[in-house]
Amino acid sequence: MNHSMPKVAVACQGGGTHAAFEVGVLTEILKDIHEHKRFELVGLSGTSAGALCTLMVWYGLAPKNGRPGSVRAAIDKLNRFWDAFAATTPAELMLNLFSFSALTAQEKEAPVLGFNAPVFSLNPRGVISQAVSAGLPLFGVRKQYFDFPDMLADACPQFDGIEWQTVQTRLLLGASEIIEGAETVFDSDCNREDNGEAHDGKHTEASVAHRWRKRLPLTLQGVAASGTLPNVREAEKIGEGYYWDGLYSQNPPIREFLAGVRKEHAPDELWIVRINPQQSRQPHSNAEIRDRENELMGNLSLNKELDFILTVNGMIERYGGRLAEDYKPVTVRTIKMTRETATELKTSSKFDRSRGFIDRLRSEGREVARDWLDRWPDVGRYPDDAAYW
Repeated sequence: MNHSMPKVAVACQGGGTHAAFEVGVLTEILKDIHEHKRFELVGLSGTSAGALCTLMVWYGLAPKNGRPGSVRAAIDKLNRFWDAFAATTPAELMLNLFSFSALTAQEKEAPVLGFNAPVFSLNPRGVISQAVSAGLPLFGVRKQYFDFPDMLADACPQFDGIEWQTVQTRLLLGASEIIEGAETVFDSDCNREDNGEAHDGKHTEASVAHRWRKRLPLTLQGVAASGTLPNVREAEKIGEGYYWDGLYSQNPPIREFLAGVRKEHAPDELWIVRINPQQSRQPHSNAEIRDRENELMGNLSLNKELDFILTVNGMIERYGGRLAEDYKPVTVRTIKMTRETATELKTSSKFDRSRGFIDRLRSEGREVARDWLDRWPDVGRYPDDAAYW
């Protein structure tokens, strides 16, 4: 580990298959690490589909069963996962076309009184929904295509063999516990602590959890919880808790990179890969209102955490003293889609698993990230760099 290089943590928002953009961004970040070694990747954070992206990178980097991880393994794992995530078999292509077309139809205004066309929906806990899921493999749909736990187990077969004591990159995944209403983070550092690393000097005595905020060990169940939309699958039960998508709490988790972490272990820079546009035209139609509502829900909780970092940065600069001894200023930066793409995408397209759509966003992510990395560190800073105009 080179302590002279800037420490960077990369945080990826959730947003369905729009996260394919993050696949391209992360691929270029990993390539830059491999080829130029200009910064040290100390942390990854994600929620929902962003959790899938960061998990795959982290899993590729993590040492497992006596074998080290690598940047090449992380790039390969990330991109292979999304290749498999796309609709592949004829049955999957038809299923994707049907579901995406239904969601697109819902976004079109009906001619009477401005009402939207209804879309048939099944309760994920219902008998009919379970029967449909059980029958999909008979028509050629892979179980990994629609079964979240099976997909994760297939993608991370050596998860139980991870050597937590030698993991170098921290992973945070966001979820929402729905009974107590607790903001929840699944944290790879908890696994280190559970394996005898509680006193490694990385964390202070300051707690990063309380009754309405949970910090739990990283598990594949936790990854599934982070991406559990309540209208798609049943709440994920972990211990005594029931969990939904982290979109409702942290998208993605940021605070834990700094709260209760000793100054020397905190990142110098946070790079936010934003797939929910900060700005938008004024919405008028019902579809535009729902689309903007979804974007705001994915951004506002994140911005509150980022703004608090800026507040602490200002206090360190103004007051110094003991505050500067315990904390350091953290530079926050944004990597985002082009304005044209961000304007074009809708809530319905977050469920489009066609290979062409995923590849198009992945390609744009690589192009945007390559240009951004070529200019770093002479690039913008949050909040201004989150803007399109």
